[in-house]
Amino acid sequence: MIKKLLLSAFFFALCFLGLAQTKTLSPTQQKEIQDNINQAKELEASGDFNSAISIYTKTATTYWVTGNATEAKTLFQKAINLSQSIGNNNALKILYTNIGMIDVDQENYSEAISYFEKCLTINRQQNRKPEIASTLINIANAYKDSDHPKQALKPAEEANSIAKEINDPKLLRNTYSLLSEIYDALGDANKSAEYFSLYTAFSRKIQRDEVQKKEAQAKELVNQAQSQLSEIKTQKELTEQELQAKQQALETVSDSLAKAELLTQEQQMEINLLNKEKQLQEITIKNQKLVRNIFIVIILAVLGIVIMITRYYLQKKKSNEKLEKQNREIAAQRDLIEAKSNELLVAMQQIEKQNRDITSSINYAQRIQEALLPTYDMLIPTINDAFILFHPREIVSGDFYWFSGYTGSKSIKTSSNRHFIQLPNKTENESGFLIAAVDCTGHGVPGAFMSMIGLNLLDTLARSGITSPNEMLNQMHRYVRYLLKQENNDSRDGMDMALCNIKNNGQTIEFAGAKNPLYYITNGELFQIKGDPVPIGGLQKEDKREFTLHTINIDSPTSFYIFSDGFIDQFGGSDGQKFSSKRFKELLMKIHDLPMLQQQEILETTLEEWRGEEYQPIDDVLIVGFRLSGKPIPI
Repeated sequence: MIKKLLLSAFFFALCFLGLAQTKTLSPTQQKEIQDNINQAKELEASGDFNSAISIYTKTATTYWVTGNATEAKTLFQKAINLSQSIGNNNALKILYTNIGMIDVDQENYSEAISYFEKCLTINRQQNRKPEIASTLINIANAYKDSDHPKQALKPAEEANSIAKEINDPKLLRNTYSLLSEIYDALGDANKSAEYFSLYTAFSRKIQRDEVQKKEAQAKELVNQAQSQLSEIKTQKELTEQELQAKQQALETVSDSLAKAELLTQEQQMEINLLNKEKQLQEITIKNQKLVRNIFIVIILAVLGIVIMITRYYLQKKKSNEKLEKQNREIAAQRDLIEAKSNELLVAMQQIEKQNRDITSSINYAQRIQEALLPTYDMLIPTINDAFILFHPREIVSGDFYWFSGYTGSKSIKTSSNRHFIQLPNKTENESGFLIAAVDCTGHGVPGAFMSMIGLNLLDTLARSGITSPNEMLNQMHRYVRYLLKQENNDSRDGMDMALCNIKNNGQTIEFAGAKNPLYYITNGELFQIKGDPVPIGGLQKEDKREFTLHTINIDSPTSFYIFSDGFIDQFGGSDGQKFSSKRFKELLMKIHDLPMLQQQEILETTLEEWRGEEYQPIDDVLIVGFRLSGKPIPI
């Protein structure tokens, strides 16, 4: 059993990443697949067609994700034949899509289009517009990939119109991308560019923020360079002003020298007039000393001025060299900024292509996840007043719901329990209906990996004959810790769960919870049964983890609700607060008497209005609601 779970998780991981390649299955894998096929044939022979369809589909999916397309198509075709015989259109459209995808991978485009058109016919009959648009996209892609862009244009445009009508951003993004590629193949570059611009608008914000950040950094570098250039210019102007001042000082000294020479001439004239040798000698000596001193002063002044001029000349030359160097650095920085801008543009284009490729892979993973979840049509034959509100935060979800009925191996098949599991450890009259709401660690692709593990574990445990909610949670905790090797690491990955078992023809409910509670309203009063305060998987400090079983007897109309924390924890309102469990209980009290589908519409409208345009979804949202009348119902 453990090997089977590990192989299932590994195959689904390969499918999500788009890395599955054709490979030879091991003997253990081949034996497990053959056992599943034999079990499906036994169920088919006993008339349990729905269970046989489920096993054929899962086995075909295993072949598919490991690259064994021929074997996968054979088993999918068996499932199609059984679905046609019982009129199960919901299974048929999924099977047609799967075979179409395999034919696309094998480039059998005409066969792929034929299967997609069969799926489209069913979707149009059911008037499910999102699924109509998705199927039209598949048809358009097949035409495009087969080099028939003209035939691809009409379904692509119809899918785009539907996406606009229902205002589905995910579909709009996919249709705009598809239309861009089609018009590019048709040679209409303007139309291709127009639709590509619409496509990129959905994912451009983060990239635009990054570009704005880079531009701000570039502007800051330019501003710094301009500031440094301004300082250098200011220093240059100050140096020139100081040089002019020194030149004026030199001119003043020259004037003083001229005046001194004039004074010497006047003294010489006085000596000649006195005509006395002694006085002449004395005056001559004094004049010589004066001239000597003046020349000394002049020489010192000239030397000082020359030194100052030389010093300022060298400073000016150094400043000019610094300015020239900074100009070269600024030019180099400008060239570097331009180069970085070009690199950033190329990186943006690569990111846009990678986003498209990643989104395409995740959309592919979404179809597989939806194919594995049980359908609403399998719920209403047993509980005809119920709803499933399921909104992944991203394309794939970490939250998931699961339900399955069971009977004794000798029980008589009826229209309401034809898809129930027949368990050999149950008596002929012993039957029940298991229903769960699960919140895995994380959301998006990581959460989806955990959801695949959870779906496989629940299905495996139920088929092994374990139907008590607390025992199922006990076993799931042990398996999750074993599969994730949490005995040897600090991994805290796991899941929170609310699990119910409806027994005694709808007059008794058994409940067990891992952190998640059960709400039920009867006779105008709301009751809450809390789950145990520990998750499935993750850190375990106690020696052994055991979950508590709660039993509720139903003798009057009662509404039940199990859910994840995505609705309660959503931020919104005028103050940006969480919706809170108090508001959630008050809302349920107001609407619990309405039909369940009408309650679902009110819950969806309330969540959208609470979040508004300002707040984005913070987590996956899952709520399962159902009503039991208190009277016996056939289970």
